[in-house]
Amino acid sequence: MKTLILLTDLVGIWILKNDKGYENLLKKFCKEYDLNFEILYKTREEFLSKYRKLVRVGKINYYEFEEKLFKQIDKKNYRKLAREYIKFEIKNCKMFLKLDKNAKNVLRKLKRMGIKIIGITDAIKPSKLKKEELKVLGISKYFDKIYSSYDLKSEKPEAFKHFKNLVDRAVFLGHDDDEILGAGEFGFLTVGLKNKKANIMIRSLRQLVEVLQKFRVNFTTY
Repeated sequence: MKTLILLTDLVGIWILKNDKGYENLLKKFCKEYDLNFEILYKTREEFLSKYRKLVRVGKINYYEFEEKLFKQIDKKNYRKLAREYIKFEIKNCKMFLKLDKNAKNVLRKLKRMGIKIIGITDAIKPSKLKKEELKVLGISKYFDKIYSSYDLKSEKPEAFKHFKNLVDRAVFLGHDDDEILGAGEFGFLTVGLKNKKANIMIRSLRQLVEVLQKFRVNFTTY
């Protein structure tokens, strides 16, 4: 029997965002490096609004993006500030990212079932840094691979073209309409977290174990 592969989104599935927590992270960084929070927050929002899409698909280098941003804050020390901020954000990512309450338990069970788990996320950070975030959150060990749109040079659903060779043995887990419908167009069987447009909808990650057990026994069950 082939090894079943779970191709899964990260944020909105296993990881939940907290925008207020991100503000607090910026405030903490500004306090440690004696920067004006209001200016940094406003500049960061403007830069993300303007460049996020281009950075996400690797058309702008992530590290250069951070340097360009901090150059607006401190023209002398911007390179050092950019480096420090990147490390700081990953180290303190629990301030604005948290795990779904069932994440660790479900991931642990899936690995015991012998399922290969591949994370695919739309992000401005390279895959390497996203994996470091997962390590801080305590779930990196459950993922066989992590792919960021930054390295794939494309966001979901276009990014599924890189995984076409897995269609006959992979299931995609997502939550947004575009990624679920896009995965389906590429031929993937889909599971939707609270999304009825998938082949199967689950209301909680706890249901995923039973669903994937059926897929694992017979890839044509659904």
